[in-house]
Amino acid sequence: MVAAVALVVTIASVASAAVYPPQRQLPAQVISDFKGSPQTLLQQYPNGGPQMILRVTDLGASDPTTLPGLIALLKDSATTKDQMKAIVGGLALVARMAAQTDQAYGIEIQTAIAGTQNADVIAAYQAATGDAAIAATGGGGAGGSGTGGATGTSGSANGGSSGTATTFGGTPRTNTAPSFSGSVASTGTSVSP
Repeated sequence: MVAAVALVVTIASVASAAVYPPQRQLPAQVISDFKGSPQTLLQQYPNGGPQMILRVTDLGASDPTTLPGLIALLKDSATTKDQMKAIVGGLALVARMAAQTDQAYGIEIQTAIAGTQNADVIAAYQAATGDAAIAATGGGGAGGSGTGGATGTSGSANGGSSGTATTFGGTPRTNTAPSFSGSVASTGTSVSP
């Protein structure tokens, strides 16, 4: 219980602004009603589905303080598998939007999903996000180096990188960047001091 309270405090303290602009946000009363009784979402959408995904997206993008309630539903034994997929799908959409406007909130969503420690939730999130590498669980890719050619009338630049990245859920994947090569030809204009 203490860990859950700490997670809620952490979640509530990081997110600061809505992802949606004010004119697109859900009314304050809808947000308040959800926060007062998150389980009503399960009653409204007993089969999950696209409408539930949309509602979860609207809740999460309208007010970041709805995240603890949405995560609590993922941990609730009354939540069906279809509802879980819908909640995760909505949160994945919010995380993608947040990557453009509020990266801290996007990472917060990823961290909260990982914090459920539920393999089904994590797998559903991976599926909804395209199994992208997630910073919230550690490990990034190793960098590489490139070499440049001469700066005279012609030259070439080659580069690439590879390494191992840890993706969401701890599944290691090889992260290989493409190698590029080519040449640069002179346009016939030279600048000298």
